[in-house]
Amino acid sequence: MLVNIVKKGEIVSLRLSTGEELVGTLREEDTKEVTIEQPLIVGRSEKGLGLMPYLMTVEPESTIKISTRHIMSIGATMEEVAKGYKKQTSKIVSL
Repeated sequence: MLVNIVKKGEIVSLRLSTGEELVGTLREEDTKEVTIEQPLIVGRSEKGLGLMPYLMTVEPESTIKISTRHIMSIGATMEEVAKGYKKQTSKIVSL
């Protein structure tokens, strides 16, 4: 079995027990909870995958904690999606 280890500061994807898939920056991980910075939920549209805020009523730069009871899997986000995540969460404005 091949297992990719994710590290703090890495962009990760999480599948929750509700079926939702999140992308965010891993900040902390222990046996009870995982801390994710700037979590976005993955959605599908006619144009392909899209990212939107996971929690609409918190600041976009928020860090959240998710109980490990609700995380089915976690892994490194594929490069193309990670680039889109960085572009969407970056504070740098491109002209």
